[in-house]
Amino acid sequence: MSSTVHVEESVRIDQSPSRVWEAIADYSFDIKWRKGLREMTPDPLGGPAAGTKVHELVKTSGRNYVADTVVTDLDPGVSYRFAGSGTIGGLSGARTVQPDGGTGAVFTYEIELEPKGGMRLLRPVLGPMVRSGLKKDLRKLKVLLEREQ
Repeated sequence: MSSTVHVEESVRIDQSPSRVWEAIADYSFDIKWRKGLREMTPDPLGGPAAGTKVHELVKTSGRNYVADTVVTDLDPGVSYRFAGSGTIGGLSGARTVQPDGGTGAVFTYEIELEPKGGMRLLRPVLGPMVRSGLKKDLRKLKVLLEREQ
């Protein structure tokens, strides 16, 4: 049995794909829509580019979780993939923006966690916890971006 926890959620946003990309490719904007996110620091500064290192700190349930990832693939204006590790173990994922067939966009956030050490004990609850939090975060992102109209 694989120990990988895969979570993928999407949200339709009534904004142009270019505007949604602009928001999700701005690491500093994440703090406004991701609950518990305390730090999101890219190196070098700016949006995602192949090789960009990103350090994040999330506080949840009274505990700090750190993740250090690197952007591995970039399709400008459409998607980027990242991979690395952190407090929980291995971490990878992607962010993708696609046209919705009308004037809006669909944003998909994919996360894969590979729990290590004692964190493997959390595997049965990790997926549902991450999925629940991600759904709430995406709803908040939708509200923030649609308020701009």
